[in-house]
Amino acid sequence: MKQVCLLCERTSSDGNLYCQEVYCPAEMSPNILGYGEWLGDIEIVKPVMVLRSSVLYEATHQNNKVFMKVAHPGKENKERLKREAEFLSQMQLRREQNKYLPVLLPPYVGTTTKADPFGKTMLKEHLLYFYLFEHFEGEPLRDILMKNPQLWINHIGWLLISLASAVAFIHSKGIYHLGLSPESVLVRFDDEPNVPRILLFDLGIASDAAHIQQSWYPFGALPAYTAPELVNLQAFRPDYRTDVYGLGLVLYELLVGEPAFTFKLHSDTEVYRAVQRNQRVRMNRVEDVKAVADIALQAVNQQIAHRQQDARVMAQQLMAYFGPVPGEKKSRWPSLKQILLVVAALLTIAFLLALAVSLGNFF
Repeated sequence: MKQVCLLCERTSSDGNLYCQEVYCPAEMSPNILGYGEWLGDIEIVKPVMVLRSSVLYEATHQNNKVFMKVAHPGKENKERLKREAEFLSQMQLRREQNKYLPVLLPPYVGTTTKADPFGKTMLKEHLLYFYLFEHFEGEPLRDILMKNPQLWINHIGWLLISLASAVAFIHSKGIYHLGLSPESVLVRFDDEPNVPRILLFDLGIASDAAHIQQSWYPFGALPAYTAPELVNLQAFRPDYRTDVYGLGLVLYELLVGEPAFTFKLHSDTEVYRAVQRNQRVRMNRVEDVKAVADIALQAVNQQIAHRQQDARVMAQQLMAYFGPVPGEKKSRWPSLKQILLVVAALLTIAFLLALAVSLGNFF
């Protein structure tokens, strides 16, 4: 277990973390579990992404590989995770599961996601809230960009179409994200066809319009990915174009090869000031993919009325340029479910034949 600062990213293995930056309360940082440590009956494999409100772990539960999302201590973080889990549970109960969102799993043995969409467990003096979801072969988009800051343009387009489609889905259910960033997304690259597949594992504030004022808290989103209208929440009116701004920032970053607003080694106050003053890094993709750059520039417009109407419109603009995301290659092998159905059918037939033979011998 180690202590990880959510601001300066310093770490400490002995729980005595301090930072010389006056804006950084490092000693208040949460504890992050490491390989082989346990939360209840869940064994940690590794931390995958540390967010400001929670941490995503790869773990094993009852010998099954899963992902576990654990809220950091604090009421706001706990309530945010509960809203996420309850939304995912509702979608699965209504059979409206979206392929770009996590598939929720029961947190305990012998329960269901309907009865218990999230779980609770103790870590030292803290009662932690968590939920489990199916494993996804991929890594955070942030980690991918650290290795390759500028992806192939088709990968950029297909990735953003998928992400915009995921956001459009949660918008269709009346839910706002308000915290999109490369930290929110897991990505894998298929070989045939060579296409990125995403999972939006973090649903942001996960709030409807009626409760945004109570649900929103600034520390839950990275300042460099916070829309300017959210910096002054008193004047904010819920609008899906705020999430369009988040999509635009991700697209902008993928095009130029660095975040639109520089945030490393800067305090939150400094970053918020840059956002309000629109001090973005220069857009340098004005010749090779100008149409895509124009989509990004429209999405990150300071004036909310000048952005795309919603995520669906932005996805349509990108599809007009890149075409739809190529489908996944179907395996020539039957799925596990199909194999189990065949085995069950064969066992049933064998049982009926044995029963018929035994009854024939009896009579």
